[in-house]
Parts: sequence; structure tokens; C-alpha cells
Amino acid sequence: MNQGYQLGRDVQLPFATAVWVLGAHLYAILVPVMLIVVLVRHWPAVVENTDYPAMLFVAAGLMMAGSAFEVAQNAVDQWYLTPETGSAEGTGFCDFLFYWFIVASQAAVAVASMGDSMWIVLGAVAGTCIFPFLYFQQVAHFAPLGALGLLSVLTAWWRFGDPVILLQLLLSPLTMYFFACLLKTGNQVLHGFTTVAASSGVVFLAWGIHGGSQGTPWSWTTVIVVFAAGLSLAAIIRPLLLRLPATPRTL
Repeated sequence: MNQGYQLGRDVQLPFATAVWVLGAHLYAILVPVMLIVVLVRHWPAVVENTDYPAMLFVAAGLMMAGSAFEVAQNAVDQWYLTPETGSAEGTGFCDFLFYWFIVASQAAVAVASMGDSMWIVLGAVAGTCIFPFLYFQQVAHFAPLGALGLLSVLTAWWRFGDPVILLQLLLSPLTMYFFACLLKTGNQVLHGFTTVAASSGVVFLAWGIHGGSQGTPWSWTTVIVVFAAGLSLAAIIRPLLLRLPATPRTL
């Protein structure tokens, strides 16, 4: 007899933790909409400041698709991350697609910003195309993401002139910081923080496009203070995070 679908079989987390972790992934899927809204609002300025502005819409779509594949991989892993799972240090088809789409999204931002440069286009295409081979071999497969992520940040900042865009560079170390604490402690609440940190770069990109288009960029002083405060706070609370207990796995 059909017993109906039991969500707890696939989401093996306590209720409150599950709400937080799934909510963080919903945020990751939807947050690129912020970029789309800013693009529509400031479209004349975006066209003026970029070489291929439509590619920014492509980038937003790739980010959303990548986050959807991340959700799929987490579902395969029943939302409980341990080092061997595909969502963590293991491998998986949806994990591969997640990273590939995110790599492609960073390439799209770089091409949108400065695609008239042959070197920018070659770098974007090469990084996107080489990623699958590196992932399948599990050799330096984060290199294309790091390189294209840096390229997208620098080209966008160069075009829009708002240093708030550079705060995206803070999120990569914060993502690895929360991820390392998650794997070390087994506390699944940190999965949500990892996801929010990893997916919030588009917030600073959209913010920078808005500020640059309106002529109201952040000051360098403010950006430096925020960057330093973020790293300092992470260092201060790390001992507390490492003492968090492992989350009980619900069955």
C-alpha cells in the first residue's frame, strides 16, 4: 500500500537544521535574480560600460542552474555532508555540473565586461572547456574556477569602477573556512553558512553595477574595513565553531 512520500528519508537532518540548510540553497538559486533586476534598471549604463552586456543575463542563468545542480547533489547525499560525499570531497555527476556551470558563469561575466579583448575571451573559453577534464581526473579542478572568478571580479570592477565588487574576493576564503569547519565538526548548520558565503558574490556584483551606474560607488576605505572586519571576525569565532557538536543524523 502506498504510504506517501516521507521527506525525512531524503533530508536526514533535524527539522530546524533542515529548514536553515534548505533555505540557504533556495537563497542560492534565487539570489541571481538580484543581478537581473539591477541589469534591467540600469540597462543604458550597463550597455555603455560593457562589451557584451547580454552575457550578464547568461551569467545569471548559469548561476541559477549551477545552484540547482548543487541541490540535486545534496539530495543524492541526503543533505548530510561528510568528507566522502559528492557534495563535499567526493565526486558526483551533479557536483560536476554544479561546478562547471559556475565556472561558465564567471567566464560569462568576464566576456560581458571586456569581451572585445581576445585574451579575455580565450581565457574564458579555455577555462570553461578544460574544467571537465580536470574534474574527471580530480587534478587541480578548482584552478579554472579560481582563475575565472578572479578574472570576472577584476573585469567587472574595471568597467563599473565600484570597489564593492572586489568584496567577492572575501567570499572564497569564507566559503572554504565554513566548509572546513563543517567537515571537521560534522555540524550541518555550517552547511548553510557555506552555501550563503559561496553564493553571495553576485550580491556584490549587482551592488557594484548599481553603484557604478548611479555614480555612487563605495569608498576604498569602506571596502577595506569590511574586508578586514570579515576576516577578523572569522578568526575570532573559529575556536567556537570547531567546538560545535556533530549534528545527529535522522533516519
